[in-house]
Amino acid sequence: MITFRELTDESGDLAALRAFYDTLYVTEFPDPDERESLANMADYLRRKHRGWYGRNSYHIVLGLADGAVVAASISDYLAEPNTGVIEFLLIAPACRGTGAGRKLLAHTESLLDEDARRAHDRPLDAILAEMNDPLATSARTDNLDPVTRALIWHRWGYRGLDFPYVQPALSPDQDPVTNLILIGKPLRADWSAAIPAPIVASTVHEYLRWAMRIDEPDASPEFRDMATALGRTDGVAQLPLDRYVGRDDTFDLRPATDADEFAAAMTLYRNTFAPGPATVPESAFRRARADPDHRLWTLRRTPADPAPAGLASFFALPAAGFAGYLALTGPLRHAGLLRRLVARMETELLSQRHHLRGWYAELAPDTDAAPFRHLGCHELAVDYHQPAPDLPIRLLFKAPGRVYAPPALTTADLLADIEDVLTSVYAVADPRTHPTLRRLRDALPDSPEALVPLR
Repeated sequence: MITFRELTDESGDLAALRAFYDTLYVTEFPDPDERESLANMADYLRRKHRGWYGRNSYHIVLGLADGAVVAASISDYLAEPNTGVIEFLLIAPACRGTGAGRKLLAHTESLLDEDARRAHDRPLDAILAEMNDPLATSARTDNLDPVTRALIWHRWGYRGLDFPYVQPALSPDQDPVTNLILIGKPLRADWSAAIPAPIVASTVHEYLRWAMRIDEPDASPEFRDMATALGRTDGVAQLPLDRYVGRDDTFDLRPATDADEFAAAMTLYRNTFAPGPATVPESAFRRARADPDHRLWTLRRTPADPAPAGLASFFALPAAGFAGYLALTGPLRHAGLLRRLVARMETELLSQRHHLRGWYAELAPDTDAAPFRHLGCHELAVDYHQPAPDLPIRLLFKAPGRVYAPPALTTADLLADIEDVLTSVYAVADPRTHPTLRRLRDALPDSPEALVPLR
């Protein structure tokens, strides 16, 4: 049985806040740049008591079971856009899967709706929340698998908001947080397809002002960039979170690890990719089966389909990924599944490499690059040759997740990644002296920090 306690600025509540902060909160927020300070939380409760928030509001709710804090949420009501923002909602590991999260969410949403009715005499229009982006690279291990978290919030009715959200630094000693996504749940029927961009911009503006204490949000470079992006559209599209991470059951994915599935994958490979200089022999796939950083997947439309209609082969390199072959045929072709397959691939890469620059793909000169550009891939303007045989080929790069700007890929990073490609993908014994790397190095700017040119 879980009960909820909303904290005030009374001494007993502040002591409970400190106990929660020193234990559950610090554990659940391993990235110090994402943590609000205890002093700020206590100060906000005191300000609320003095009426500083006006028609806005601030809530800290603790969930208790047998006297112990097992859950918590912090949320803000913002009167100008008539929206709520959930700063975080967390459940102790021992209580996950018990329904405590859904109960705490319902309680938090109810408090925000009460705020709206008190301020405007009408219901709340929408609720937004910050969440670690499951398709963004991070230098720190998350406290919960980010794909699992995304699927939980999906079941709770939230969707990703498709714009480049960045949390500004919470203090002079902290950095902006770039691995977040803003998710939302519209509560108005006319916002079911998209939330009006001015409402999202107003919510972010007021959130920075009242929750982050940024007195002039318009002076924040992060907010200005977000406002510029939001100003280009009337409505912010909503991304179903299960589809965003490639887990919406539109295809059946199987690792081709056993002999039968590997044979089925090779049959599909032979039927899809005609033999030629840009394809590899099946012996290369057999060699890669022993590489723990290689993945070979087959895809079917349904689990009952006898043979696969899709294929994905890719490698996890030390700081990047490399997509060898991606194919969608038969019932999977022209079904809008490439983005979901790539999302599935990226979440797998991120589970292996928390710090991931992005991934590369080789594209034959006569292959249409439009589907890849639609995903956010950029073609690098470099002299690149596939090593076996020595074949000029186009090299694509994509940063993980949503892509809103060209990649800032340095020459040093590209050379390091291609060295890893030669070693891991093509089994080149001495990659630094190989013609592919030497030709690439000679054609790039001398400065290791120079950005790789794009086509």
